[in-house]
Amino acid sequence: MVDVGPGAGALVIYTGDEMRGQEIEISPAGRDSERTHTDVLRRKTAAGHVCAAVFGSVPEGDYRLWHESRSGPQPVRITGNQVTELDWR
Repeated sequence: MVDVGPGAGALVIYTGDEMRGQEIEISPAGRDSERTHTDVLRRKTAAGHVCAAVFGSVPEGDYRLWHESRSGPQPVRITGNQVTELDWR
């Protein structure tokens, strides 16, 4: 599901069910036009189901997240060998 290692991390954004099926976009900081996206999906975990968007392998660095539910782009730092988790619920 995720591919992390030296120079690459992953990002998981937990959301409420109302965002299920919507896209969240990510772009490198300072390069807003270079956006990619992933869908918010309902995912099964050991504790039950959650809605989350997963960016499975992202080069480490500073990024901006884009979604209409936010007042503007949200900064996030991706670190190699780690999974960054954000809670948007």
